[in-house]
Amino acid sequence: MGAAIGDALRPGEDLAYGYVGAEELVVRYQSQGNIARPWASVSKLVTALAVHVAIEEASLQRWEPLGDYQLIVEDLLAHASGLPTGEVADVSMSTPWQVRPICAPHERRMYSNLGYELLGYGIAQHCTMPFNHYAREAVLEPAGMTQASYPPGLLATGPVTGAAFGLVGTIADLVSLVRVLCYPSLVTSETLMALRTPFAPELVGVLPGFGRQDPNSWGLGPEVRGTKSPHWMGSAVSEQSYGHFGQSGSFLWIDPTQRFFAVFLGAKPFGGWAKNRWPVLNNAIVEELASS
Repeated sequence: MGAAIGDALRPGEDLAYGYVGAEELVVRYQSQGNIARPWASVSKLVTALAVHVAIEEASLQRWEPLGDYQLIVEDLLAHASGLPTGEVADVSMSTPWQVRPICAPHERRMYSNLGYELLGYGIAQHCTMPFNHYAREAVLEPAGMTQASYPPGLLATGPVTGAAFGLVGTIADLVSLVRVLCYPSLVTSETLMALRTPFAPELVGVLPGFGRQDPNSWGLGPEVRGTKSPHWMGSAVSEQSYGHFGQSGSFLWIDPTQRFFAVFLGAKPFGGWAKNRWPVLNNAIVEELASS
């Protein structure tokens, strides 16, 4: 790990980064820590993979309507359904199928925890098992994410599936998640491409923590870097880069053009420190990988 990267890290933070090889990841650096920490919204990447596994198994369809307002699976995956955000402590998080959209589908990119909770309930309904069980069998276990789990009691206000923000895991688990997002072990290459291709690419919206973005690019699960500014991935990754960050102070990104990746688990919740340090850290990671 170079000095510039070390300068951007703080005690208690875990980091891994490296190259996306032709057949396997090449990890250049990985923290030795094995502490399982909350992933918050990075959990949505596992949910998206679980949904796509269910689609490939024909248990669910991309055009399947879910909930009282018949919202479409692919719109929910890409935050294009019109559902509001839904805060962590909202009572409505335990009944997302009842929540009325606040705008029409494809009107704007409305980042929605409620949408992902609705996907979790959709999986439970169509795959006839609780969402966390399906996610474990379809994604976590075959991906080798051995320490990742959905702890019980996520909300005091009522039961939730965990699909929006429920996972905890280690830095090694995040590296394993990168692997299954890069190589067709859980889903096909065509599905992996759909995951990271902008869906309804013209949509404008607010990127949490970083303001209004035009366009606010998103795939069928991951955020797509695009031309957004400011942005947590920094300025050195390609526009095709994709991933997610979480309010717990976590992130994952993959640059399919330069074939780099990085994952991070912070020691405190997302805030001004992350908006300032993450772009610097990610630019330093790209510079080191590009010069090697």
